[in-house]
Amino acid sequence: MVPIILQTFNRLSYTMQVISSYHNHLLYPFELIVVDNGSTDGTVEYLKLMKDLNYVHHLVLNGENKGIAIPKQQGLEIAKKIVGKDDKYVVLTDNDIVVPFVRDNGSCVLTKMIQIMDRHLEIGMMGVDLNRDNCPEDTINWWYRLRQHPLDNPEYCDISIGFWFALTRMEYFNRYSFDNAGTSLYGRVDESYRNNLSINEKKKVGLFKGISLKDKNGKHLETISKVGLHLGWKEDLGNEYSNFKKSERNKANKKWDEIGKKW
Repeated sequence: MVPIILQTFNRLSYTMQVISSYHNHLLYPFELIVVDNGSTDGTVEYLKLMKDLNYVHHLVLNGENKGIAIPKQQGLEIAKKIVGKDDKYVVLTDNDIVVPFVRDNGSCVLTKMIQIMDRHLEIGMMGVDLNRDNCPEDTINWWYRLRQHPLDNPEYCDISIGFWFALTRMEYFNRYSFDNAGTSLYGRVDESYRNNLSINEKKKVGLFKGISLKDKNGKHLETISKVGLHLGWKEDLGNEYSNFKKSERNKANKKWDEIGKKW
């Protein structure tokens, strides 16, 4: 079983699509932990209904927006209680990442990611690739350049990511605390955890690229791209939410420099 920690704050239509994608696209056993950050747009009522219907397995309702870091820690504490001794992974994600639909020999995208990480112990965290057509226009060249298929592991690409349905090893998660990682509502939480993995744990961070097609001798032929969707990117460009994120990121960067934080 894999716990999925989903953080929500308003954007009800996004949350509905995201939770639906888990139950329609995933075959691997999971328990969904949702931590809401004081939503006021009907999200709380929707999540309560999903909890009653057992589509949400664990629900935390914060009365106010506690930022990025604290809800992640709240989800972590629940994950620690529900995992078994043989459960090795946990997923970190937000309410604007729809997981891709994968059916390959009866597996799903979560199964494929676990199989890759089981084979490649050097990977500490991997998220899902995202639809290039939905990415911000000013990063399109960056988007293509960083997603080339490496020959040694064509299903995986080494790249800096956020919490894009990010599968990580429970052992590293247990050694990390999100309590002091965020310095604003937007924070630098994903950087903090990602850099902790690469600097302290000496592990790689990257993306699930898709399914590797092979010939009868097992030689890699090509990779079928399997991409999810970042619901917020195009809609957020240039609007009030985007400006909020930029403002909060500037606060976080300033605080980060003041305390000399490296990870």
